[in-house]
Amino acid sequence: MSGKTGAFPLKGDFFALLEIKVVLISLAHGVNDMYAAFLPTFVPYIKASLGLDYALTGALSLIVGLCHIVGQPVIGYFCDRIRRPWLMMAGPLLCGLGAVMLPSAGSYGGALFFAGLWGVGSALFHPQGSGGIGYVARPEKLSFALTLFNISGTAGVLVSPVVAVFVVERFGYGGLWATLLPPLLLAPLIYCFMPFLRETLPPRTESGSGFWRSFGGVFTVLFPLWAVAVIRDVVFQCVRFFLPLKIAAEGGALDAIGTVLFCITLGGTLAMIPVERLSKRVSIRTILGLTLLLGSLFLTSASLASGLLSTSLYIVGVSCIYSTMPLTVVLAQTLMPHARSVASSVVMGLAWGTANVALYPLGELADRIGIHNTTLLIGLLPLLGLVFLLSPVFREECRGS
Repeated sequence: MSGKTGAFPLKGDFFALLEIKVVLISLAHGVNDMYAAFLPTFVPYIKASLGLDYALTGALSLIVGLCHIVGQPVIGYFCDRIRRPWLMMAGPLLCGLGAVMLPSAGSYGGALFFAGLWGVGSALFHPQGSGGIGYVARPEKLSFALTLFNISGTAGVLVSPVVAVFVVERFGYGGLWATLLPPLLLAPLIYCFMPFLRETLPPRTESGSGFWRSFGGVFTVLFPLWAVAVIRDVVFQCVRFFLPLKIAAEGGALDAIGTVLFCITLGGTLAMIPVERLSKRVSIRTILGLTLLLGSLFLTSASLASGLLSTSLYIVGVSCIYSTMPLTVVLAQTLMPHARSVASSVVMGLAWGTANVALYPLGELADRIGIHNTTLLIGLLPLLGLVFLLSPVFREECRGS
């Protein structure tokens, strides 16, 4: 009897250990995404120093997007079949390495390489991180755990421009190497408290099918949800990418760019909290419809306004759009409980990567019709998401706990 007690912790202790795992994975998400705004923050500097147009500048984000599109579904497939958190430890290190070296790239080829390294690191982390939350969290706390995971990630994005601007202004671009300290410290901590993400692997009947069959089955079910996530991420990415360029073109300094990116991400982060609470009473489809409508209204108004009013409207509009990220992951994992990493990679990584790729043609569009008209079109884009909400996938009531 005593041997069993030593091998398996008491119920309360086991749940406490699970909560520690949720916190560690969420913290790792924040560390990984701490590098997310390095490219938007430094993109005016990179564009000017390398003499790039908008299309070539957008290609840097395209490389990051391709890493997510190609990498995350495959990585998610294997993450559902491994127990150790190796990718959760290595991903932030590679992500940070690419982000740190990107502003100092001496050529366009070097900038593309470091952007790719950044994308690979991020693609390694997210499937196992999001899927890992689904495996270690209590089922009745999945909605809260994923919200915490996403809030931590957006908090990392939130401090990203602040960290980038502060370090560069104090120590120059070479000082960015100091930002690699958090992932270096976190990796052994994760392994110490979480050597395994799950006790057992799924039976062969669930894991024996090949990648394409497994991914195809998941994607077929989640396609409408993926489409809404793509539209949401395109809007968020475009505002974060083109607004700094617009500010720089109007004579804004690096401080102004960092402040705007900080406020946009802060709004999206804070908005996740009431939206998660609202999901306990209202269907996810209703919440998505309202946020898409309101987001389009505010973003379109922002593109037509100017000055502080325009910036304020952008913040509110992006907050509406971005607040639903945890809910799409909850719905995806609820529909695919035995393939949580793949499901998460579809609505997070694949959608995020597609949005990054979309920046390249939108950059070409901005070269032809100007940033003002491009941002106006981006403001109308959320309305397209309403069409996909008619899918049967959204008819099920999926409530948080």
